[in-house]
Amino acid sequence: MNDPATLVSPIDLARTYQGEAYDDPWTAVEDYQRVLEYTGRNPNASAGKVAASLDLPRGRVRPWIDDDAIPHPVRGIQTAEGHGWIPLTEASDAFGPLNRLVAWTLTRGTIKADTYGPYYRVDGDDDRDRLEHLLDSLGVESMEHRTDDAHRSTERAIRDDGAVLGRLLTCLEAPTDDEQPTSVPTYLGTVSVERRRAFARTYLELRSEYWGFTDRWVIEHQNRTDAYRKSLAHFFSWLGADTEIHEDSISIDKEFVAGLGIEV
Repeated sequence: MNDPATLVSPIDLARTYQGEAYDDPWTAVEDYQRVLEYTGRNPNASAGKVAASLDLPRGRVRPWIDDDAIPHPVRGIQTAEGHGWIPLTEASDAFGPLNRLVAWTLTRGTIKADTYGPYYRVDGDDDRDRLEHLLDSLGVESMEHRTDDAHRSTERAIRDDGAVLGRLLTCLEAPTDDEQPTSVPTYLGTVSVERRRAFARTYLELRSEYWGFTDRWVIEHQNRTDAYRKSLAHFFSWLGADTEIHEDSISIDKEFVAGLGIEV
């Protein structure tokens, strides 16, 4: 049996860290590892000696040696590995909750482009409990970011390691708030039907509404492109749903939704 494909690797996560001294942030990870290996063999070597031996700029190496600084991509990888998030495959314990959290992000969430912090809207205690259970299985917690008022739902942010989690979600093609996705995440085409159905069930639980006069469930997506709505409809059709594409929404037959365990 073939090993499951890697969906997110340490390299993928590292390359979400732009704006560093490196054109490719993964190179920072490799250079930092080289420095650690060299100083492990030569514990008394100065920053200048290490830099010269490894052909690296001294100004880059010095903080790593003298100040115990860690490059941001390295720290992010360490955090993700500590939670068991990477390397991520369908067989990973973290994949199930991450798969559902991608659905949360596309239906009730956003990832801030400047900070990579994820935020999720919750409507009532049941929503909050479902989100907390999901995050707890990933080893993180949420905190209240915005309380419910007459015009906007309560919003939850991730308490610790949220930026790393947000970066990981973008590797799975969850969009940041300055992006307009044109399709459902492509990893869904590589995982089992069971995983796709779990994604579909979460999506419907959070975004759909039963319309009695049509006897169908409707997912309204005025904030998504036509291409995205078509891709979403194709995804549900592939799973066996009878789907229809409307101007700002798609609709799905009641029997398919009931088969996922969602009742009117």
